[in-house]
Order: sequence, then C-alpha cells, then structure tokens
Amino acid sequence: MNIIILLGPPGAGKGTVSEVLTQHGIKHVSTGDMLRKEIRNNTELGLRSHKKISQGLFADDDDVMTMVTEFLFNQKKENFIIFDGFPRTLIQAEKLDLLTKNSEIKIFNVLRLKCPEDVLISRLSGRRTCVVCGAVYHDIFSPPKIFGRCDIEDGSLAKRLDDEPVVIKRRLKIYNKLTKPLADYYKNKSMLVELDANCSPQEVRDHTLKVYEDIIWW
Repeated sequence: MNIIILLGPPGAGKGTVSEVLTQHGIKHVSTGDMLRKEIRNNTELGLRSHKKISQGLFADDDDVMTMVTEFLFNQKKENFIIFDGFPRTLIQAEKLDLLTKNSEIKIFNVLRLKCPEDVLISRLSGRRTCVVCGAVYHDIFSPPKIFGRCDIEDGSLAKRLDDEPVVIKRRLKIYNKLTKPLADYYKNKSMLVELDANCSPQEVRDHTLKVYEDIIWW
C-alpha cells in the first residue's frame, strides 16, 4: 500500500486535490471525516476530540494514531491512498514512519498546498457542509443548486463550528506552529512536492494531475 500525504492549511484546497485523485483511482481518506464519525457515534475518542476541535485545536496525537492504525490494517492492499489531514504534527509523522518500517505500508510522496492566509479565511468563511452526507459547498465558488440544500441528499447546509472566523484564525495559528514543520521534515527526506493553491479550483486540479500523471488511472 502506498500513501500520498496531503499537507496544507484549512481552506487551501485539499478537498479539490482529493476529489480529482479519487476520480482517477486513488482512494481518499480524511481523518477529519473519521473524527466526525467518532463524534456522531459519541465514542470516548469522539467526545475527547469534539471538545478540542470546537475550540480550534487538533485532536490528540495518540487518539489520531489509534484511529488511523486501526483503519489501515483493516483495508485491502490498494495501490494508492491519499491521506487528507494526517499527519498533522511531527509526532504523528514520526509514528507513521515507525508504522511504515514494520509493515507493507509505504509513503509515496508528500504534496504541500501553499496559499496566503487572507485567502484562506475568505474561503473558509463561505464554506457550508451537508448535515446528512458531509458534502461541502461554498457560497461563492461552489454553491448548491438550491440555496441551503444539498444537491445529493437534500440535507440542510450548515457552517461547521471550526469554520467560524474566530476559530479559523485560531486554527491557522495552530497550523503554523505544529503542521508547517512537517514540510521541512519531509523535505529533508526528499519526499516533498509543493503546489501553489492560490488559484482557481480548476487550476489546482490541473496542477495535481500533472504531478501524479504517472500513477493515476486514466
């Protein structure tokens, strides 16, 4: 199993990158979605994580690793998986390295999305999520056909707690402190590829396809 790690601050376009790779045969795994499932199911891990996430903080490293490890060892041996939102900290990256040394799981490369902070805040403030299926829309960039309703499940659209402006700024501050060092960590391992995400969603898609043209299924 080969893992592509997707790095980037909230709102940088990780969902767009994941979408285009999924359309070409690469399985997308979002630790954010996994955590939200734990929260909906009121598990102990979910309750702990909800308290932190609602404050703009990251879930606990050990909780994330427990969840990710269990997930990986219950999967079939797909050729490629793209991880969106993991690892978020150096501790998680180091624990993932240990996991790859003792299994058939390998890191293919690390794609880092770069985007100015003011653009990120603008993007996130307009984001809406379906309460039924989790589909994501944006007031400006990708609005639903019917205002406030999901195109897929007709569920109502709501702003996530972590997409409120005050929380967004806190999330970006935490990202800069904890997650940016991951870029240096993987750069030193010659695994890092950087992509300018301060552009339209279509341009992000095109750039992504160019980076992975040798492995995607056309």
